[in-house]
Amino acid sequence: MDIEAEMIMDILGNESRRRILELLSRKPCYVSEISYYLGMAPKAVLEHLDKLVKAGIVASFEEGRRRYYYIPRSLRLEVTISPHKFGVEIRDSESYDVPSIREIRNEFNMMERLKAESISEIYRALKVAEDLQRRFSRMQSFLSMRFNQFIERMLNEIERVVSDDLERLVMLGLAKGLKTSAEVAEAFRLPYREVERALSSLHKKGLVEKEEKNGEVVWMIK
Repeated sequence: MDIEAEMIMDILGNESRRRILELLSRKPCYVSEISYYLGMAPKAVLEHLDKLVKAGIVASFEEGRRRYYYIPRSLRLEVTISPHKFGVEIRDSESYDVPSIREIRNEFNMMERLKAESISEIYRALKVAEDLQRRFSRMQSFLSMRFNQFIERMLNEIERVVSDDLERLVMLGLAKGLKTSAEVAEAFRLPYREVERALSSLHKKGLVEKEEKNGEVVWMIK
């Protein structure tokens, strides 16, 4: 399904929909779960989800008697606002011919070597700069894709190694960048003491480690 940049901008202009997307980036959720986490009426949640699904940003699947909503693919929204250009583009990071570092370095050096004193030379340098922008954009999209692939592999390994559901959720939080017990508890609406217990258990198993930074205990996957 093709997604239009203007539609994305319109959807992201709503704070409630941004909060729903932030929640779904952590894990798939069903309607009453989203309602509970975000303090929104189920009817309002359904209305927002309907718009997100129609836009192709969110999808759903049934498991038992519940319908779970999730983000099915990775998209990057590029917004350029400058004195000489305004543009919004969507980058789908599923398939890219990624330029090599050597290619990018060669073009960058070429741009820097150009004296750009005449109209012709300035125009040539401009085109090289535009091409470099496109190449860096493709590189960013590729890295986003690879990041998601590594997260999926991490989740599969967590599923294989960790049997306790709460510990899996805590590991998921750490894999996605949460660092403290409080952050994990808040993100997943879990009791703080239970998160602490899970982290202590994972620490004993050698799966996580902790260190103190600025007087605060932070956790990371070992």
